Amino acid sequence: MLIRFSVENFLSYNRKQIFSMIAGRTQNHLDHIYKIEDINLLKLSAIYGANASGKSKIFEAMRFASHVAKSNLPLDAGDMFCKLSEKNRTQPSIFEFEFYTNGSFYAYGFSAILSQQTVTAEWLYRLYPSKDKQEHIYEREIDNLQGSYRLNVNKSYLHLSNEESRFLDISNDFMDDKRILLLNTINKSKKATNSKNLLCFVDVYKYFATNLEFIMPDTVIQSFECYENSEDNFQSFVDAVSSFDTGIVDIKNEHLDITELETRLPSGVHKAITKTLDENLNNSIIKGFAIIHSGPTGWYRIEQKGKNEPLKVTTIVLHHKNSVYDFAFSEESDGTKKIFDLLRIVMQNKEGGVYIVDELERSLHPKVTQRLIELFVELTKGKSTQLIFTTHESSIMSQDVLRRDEIWFVEKNEENASVIYSLDKFSERYDRKIDKAYLDGRYGALPIFTQLECKGGDK
Repeated sequence: MLIRFSVENFLSYNRKQIFSMIAGRTQNHLDHIYKIEDINLLKLSAIYGANASGKSKIFEAMRFASHVAKSNLPLDAGDMFCKLSEKNRTQPSIFEFEFYTNGSFYAYGFSAILSQQTVTAEWLYRLYPSKDKQEHIYEREIDNLQGSYRLNVNKSYLHLSNEESRFLDISNDFMDDKRILLLNTINKSKKATNSKNLLCFVDVYKYFATNLEFIMPDTVIQSFECYENSEDNFQSFVDAVSSFDTGIVDIKNEHLDITELETRLPSGVHKAITKTLDENLNNSIIKGFAIIHSGPTGWYRIEQKGKNEPLKVTTIVLHHKNSVYDFAFSEESDGTKKIFDLLRIVMQNKEGGVYIVDELERSLHPKVTQRLIELFVELTKGKSTQLIFTTHESSIMSQDVLRRDEIWFVEKNEENASVIYSLDKFSERYDRKIDKAYLDGRYGALPIFTQLECKGGDK
């Protein structure tokens, strides 16, 4: 579960800003809280703000940092520093996650001078919230004079053998590429997964690789696995889709021959998929893969589960009430497609899953948005699952739907930098109409219009 995330000197975020999922003192909606040891963590958070305020940028910062932890500094990150100050170009951008996974609390972060494509520091701490204490697992920092890294490993915490200590030293020595993090380097080695003393590195890496899922407005639906596992799950998913007044009464998988794709896809799309397919089939390292395509012509999954397994092509078709013919997924409205993806989140119930959705309400009726939130709470009761989203939908900004500490705002300050803050910092009565107070400007984070002088017309 996510506890906190902080960012500094990235896109519209200049000085350090902190987003927190720690519950406040609000006593309503106690089913929105998941308790771990002495910490009450929120399962939901909604982020509001005007267009261009930076609310999507907080998710971009999370996604960027998660990508770097799993891979490396992307080549196009050179101008992602906050451009409000000239000195920011040569100052580190700093990212840190505090989270709970596999029975432990951690703080993991790194800093990098993005314009120079250089990681300047990296750290991993084990947290003990009940004791208000932390213990470093490793700290890595670049020596600007030598151009090399210093690595400080807490060997007493890890109980490392001589061989494991040598492995960490060797991993660091081979990190000549300053775009790569130690966390990623260690997880490329089988030694980490085979050593119980190094499993904390594996757990932290897996948190970024499997627990965090980002769903941006242009994200392609990757999977319908939530209803493929069993007949009961399948029927539950169909019933859920139908309950949202989509008109859909049945969903079926349709298996195609690989040659049929050429007749169904535009030539440019088919060529791109064929190229990727050939690369994967000829790659001796890849044991299996899945290629997803979702577009105007439909949703397709091209999959090979093992090196010598046959290719499998799957699409879905939808049956509507009183319809003679089935419909392709591409024929559904944007709102229905969005419902499919959000229901996948709601019904998947992945323990420890953190789903981060930009523009939750996009293409959805306000009542549908509210129902999805309510369904998430119902179906993830007792689960350590979190849903964090941005939205403009003020109708759900109600204490009947959300807790005060679940509502966050982003706005630009006088320097034009994004700042993020919680509604919980305002002393509000429990009977106050939050949505009205927000639209009246009580909490900020609203668009500010200037007078437009219209030219022409009658004089």
